[in-house]
Amino acid sequence: MSAEPAIPILLYHKIGRPPRGARVRGHYVSPGLFRRHLTYLRGQGYESIPLAQVVGSDRPLPALPVVITFDDGYRCLYEQALPVLAEFGFGATVFLVAGALGDTNTWEQAVGDVAEPMLELRQIREMQEADIEFGSHTMGHPHLTALPEEAARREVVESRRNLEDSLQAPCLNFAYPYGDWDARVRDLVAEAGYEAACTTRRAAARRRDDPLALPRINIRRYNVTARFAYKLWRARRAGS
Repeated sequence: MSAEPAIPILLYHKIGRPPRGARVRGHYVSPGLFRRHLTYLRGQGYESIPLAQVVGSDRPLPALPVVITFDDGYRCLYEQALPVLAEFGFGATVFLVAGALGDTNTWEQAVGDVAEPMLELRQIREMQEADIEFGSHTMGHPHLTALPEEAARREVVESRRNLEDSLQAPCLNFAYPYGDWDARVRDLVAEAGYEAACTTRRAAARRRDDPLALPRINIRRYNVTARFAYKLWRARRAGS
């Protein structure tokens, strides 16, 4: 075992109950279950850290670090997740679909899913003041490996530029939509100047990992506390 701890990076999507017609019901973690997850983390001694402390930092890690991330940027994060995160003193990173701010989840509706409202700029700014950082999840949530190189580059570059202009803050973190990436896409992300990028590979992260291919632990609606605890344990073993 390394002397440096493994770092679970948790991946959530929506905090709420799935509405009628929702296709991917597993993406909805109920507010009560989310609270139980944070209660478990706090009780075990986990401390949330920013992604910047995982990569490119010499700052000492806590004994039990954890990074909390949310993909896409749904409005429910402002309404349901933010108050609980603030109550427990945890920070988080939200990866925004930059072209969907104040709109709806058009990429999911295109395959028959229900409409969900996305975060508005005023809500994002409030969240910034509450220790929530924001990264890019592209402009429109495409499968990047399926795009021609110039189209993929636009998704990666323009989303960063758009978010930095809108949020008046650096955008240094990226998450690959659908966990879909390859060496070509990774190089585009590096070229665009991102310092960290998250995949959906299942493991806990280590500082020695490729900073543009960080693993995460997908948390779903049926991950009751015991299952949640097991996922953390298994990921920490895989990241050791």
